[in-house]
Amino acid sequence: MVEALSPTRTHHISEYWLEGLHGPMRYWHSEPRHGIPVILIHGYGGMLEHWRSVMRMIAREHTIIAPDLYFFGQSNIPHVKPSRELWPDQIAELIAETAHGPAILVGHSLGGMIAAQTAHDYPQLVRGLVLVNSIGLNVPKLIPLPDVDHIFRNVMQSPGVGEVFANLFGNIVGAKQGLFSTYHRKERITPELIEQFSAPLRRKGGREAYLTVSRAFHELHIAFEKNEVKVPSLLIWGDRDASVPVRMAHAFKKHLLPHAEIAIIPESGHCPFDETPQEFCDILLPWLERQSL
Repeated sequence: MVEALSPTRTHHISEYWLEGLHGPMRYWHSEPRHGIPVILIHGYGGMLEHWRSVMRMIAREHTIIAPDLYFFGQSNIPHVKPSRELWPDQIAELIAETAHGPAILVGHSLGGMIAAQTAHDYPQLVRGLVLVNSIGLNVPKLIPLPDVDHIFRNVMQSPGVGEVFANLFGNIVGAKQGLFSTYHRKERITPELIEQFSAPLRRKGGREAYLTVSRAFHELHIAFEKNEVKVPSLLIWGDRDASVPVRMAHAFKKHLLPHAEIAIIPESGHCPFDETPQEFCDILLPWLERQSL
């Protein structure tokens, strides 16, 4: 359990499990309920603990609910293909069971794609959208993948070769390399963070789950058109993200969410909520406050 102190009360963040359509999902939920329900959706290879650096600050003002996505963390590894329908269904089920009303979705990387698709597929459950260094925009000619990402995806798609790479990188060394490639502020990569990312890979089926999602990446893009999602939206980006560069924020605004606000965090990489948590909350919390007026 995590506790967050304010001048007037103590906020508790406790762990729960929900039996979902595709098996049990783990999530953390803050008490007491107040403000706006905020759903924190982690990225590819992540888990709910990745939000730990900002949970206390957000929970002082709003109820937070943070799940492990299916295939990741400690949630179930379902016997279905990863898809842009699977995870929005999971988030919708979580909101309906825990939030007691429409929520604001905060999604990082792959979680951003999931948040956006959930806002489209379940508009009655979503009152706002925050995308953090998000993937999922299907305009490859305008925003080509870096060469290293092309190589990685081609390797993971190869029968036999993908399994070998999953075994090589599905450990502490692989987790460390992955974090060093995405974080600009290397000092934030602690032994605890490395263990946090490597532990799910060691559970039964963990490496296979990682490979299964990797092989579905070419299909994991947002499936709606410009202006179809009209809820208040905010795009937060670390300006030193080498894998999902800051130009992606402007592309999201141009091609999908023209009403969105953009906030860029200097000297921060792919995970600004963990690399620069105070700066992240200095942007997010005033925006959340405006949505509650």
